[in-house]
Amino acid sequence: MSKIHRAHVQHRERLFSMLAEMLLDSRQHRIRDAAERYGVSQEKIRRDIKYLEEKLNLPNQREYIIRGHGYYQGNFARAVANLSPEVRLYLFLALRQLQPLLKGEGERAFQELLEHTYSVLREEDVRRLKEWSGFYFVSEYGFPRNRTHFYRALQDVFEAIRYDQILQFEYRGQRRYFDPYGVYYAKHLFYLIGKLVKWPDGPDLPLIHLRLDRIRDISRMPRPSSLGRRKKEDIWEYKRNHAEKYINQMLEAEHSKVKQDYVIRIYDPKVFERIREKQWHPYQQIREIHEKGAVGEIVFPKITSWLEIKKWVLGWGSAVELVKPAEKRKELRNEIQAMFYNRYQS
Repeated sequence: MSKIHRAHVQHRERLFSMLAEMLLDSRQHRIRDAAERYGVSQEKIRRDIKYLEEKLNLPNQREYIIRGHGYYQGNFARAVANLSPEVRLYLFLALRQLQPLLKGEGERAFQELLEHTYSVLREEDVRRLKEWSGFYFVSEYGFPRNRTHFYRALQDVFEAIRYDQILQFEYRGQRRYFDPYGVYYAKHLFYLIGKLVKWPDGPDLPLIHLRLDRIRDISRMPRPSSLGRRKKEDIWEYKRNHAEKYINQMLEAEHSKVKQDYVIRIYDPKVFERIREKQWHPYQQIREIHEKGAVGEIVFPKITSWLEIKKWVLGWGSAVELVKPAEKRKELRNEIQAMFYNRYQS
């Protein structure tokens, strides 16, 4: 073996050995110690580190190897996720929006999630996310005081759907059996969508939704044979489609089972702009009009949520007017009169 060839072999073996060291031990390795260990100059070790950076870091745009003053360090775990600025921001927002949901017993799980997330990010990304956290605030208005039940029950719900099982639980003092179709999150609450089960010869009941935080002592059980067996994939598709259809008939989370078209006129230009800026319902229709002093109109088609519509209209005050349906307009007028004469006249 020639002297040049032997030097190439030694160089290659040294590079592999240095990589192995960094993979096995992510702590800092001093350049001086490495030079003594491999019997070469410190300058040669620095050139080796630069070579590894060029071959690993630059092509992959990840900081697999960190080079500092007098040391080098493996960063393979943290370099798994090389985030773009947009993804980094969205990850931060997702984590912080989740935090209020897990307040209480779930805080430990949230901290574990943070640690796992930080373990695959670059140190600079971790530093940013931690610093940003001090300047971002999420309103907890409207959350239930006891949120522990959310994440205790959700896993049972999802697994029951996956394995085509029935849920049993206490709801309003009664033992219920429930065929779950999906979970709906609205107004800081989880809602369980599905059908109450009555067997062996009970009727096919309509879909309903129940607040998950009001359910107690939830558990899974095998599906009764009288309800039949189907392929899991077919069940999932069937349930997903029916749950989506059920949700799209609601405004927020109220369902009266009577579908109606609601037409609301808007008289204040500023209010119209605010209403037009938001997505209130997947099938809303908003348009400008110039009729009897109105500047705009919003239509909620085929909605089953009269209570939510009523709260929505009353919330805008005199800036809006419910035009249709006529019977709901009359009901709303009577309620406004009762509010004035019975509550606010004195």
